[in-house]
Amino acid sequence: MTITTVGVPSGIGDVSWLYSKLSNIGPLDYKIADGWPYRTKQFLELLPYVRTAEYAPFTYRDIMNFEQIQNIGFHPTWKDVRSRGFEECLIEANRHLELGKPLKDWMPDLPTNYHYEIPVPAEDVERAIALLRGMNLKKPIWGISAASYRGSEAWKTWGYAEWSRFLKMFLAEADGSNLLLGGFWDDLTATLADDGHADVVGKTSIGTAVEILNQISGYIGFSSGLGVIMTVLNRPTFMLWPDHQVELSTSWADPDMLLSGKYATSLWREPVLVYKNARRWLRANYV
Repeated sequence: MTITTVGVPSGIGDVSWLYSKLSNIGPLDYKIADGWPYRTKQFLELLPYVRTAEYAPFTYRDIMNFEQIQNIGFHPTWKDVRSRGFEECLIEANRHLELGKPLKDWMPDLPTNYHYEIPVPAEDVERAIALLRGMNLKKPIWGISAASYRGSEAWKTWGYAEWSRFLKMFLAEADGSNLLLGGFWDDLTATLADDGHADVVGKTSIGTAVEILNQISGYIGFSSGLGVIMTVLNRPTFMLWPDHQVELSTSWADPDMLLSGKYATSLWREPVLVYKNARRWLRANYV
């Protein structure tokens, strides 16, 4: 019996890590764990090896329970999972990556495509170009995501004051324009528009957001799906991570991007300390 359907976590980043492996075996149906903010279906529907994508009434905990019951370890092989005789299975790479183990070693019998194709529909390309043209931004353009106040409180990250200080320091060094990115729920990011930064928060579909990432010079932000997508596009990316995810911050990334400094990370520290890390990333990629 061949696996035709996989149940996956709710986050875009989580699913991206899986797809970088599972895209090698051909089209699959994807069932997505229930979870806010429900943007993963849109993302999966862009990808060429996704036959269908829909939300289903299971949670991340159910995925872990399934793996435990079926004795699927933290770093299984595809051959082993396939040999169990499932038509449908629940799977995640998060726990493997959270141990600091490289993505290439999760299902190591499958290649790791760190930069898989994300086709963007023509209407989304046109929408992205129109948005950017309409703002008439000074280049280079830096995509910024501070996420939401809810996320900031839950992850104990920066609030408005810290982001405001950091972005002023960064823009003085980098020149150009900051462009605020995110979904309608990213209210902390949207508030930064009060400092005069350009803002498309809540104004884009996933396809349009991907094309904007294709168009800008670099991305700085909260550890989120936007940053993961930016690395898939092989574009310069700087992400901030909480202390308890320091191993995860790099384990999933393309080793070549890490080596070159194209993808760089920082823990949440005082803005002046993070700025020093961002300046090194900036100089590695643009000077």
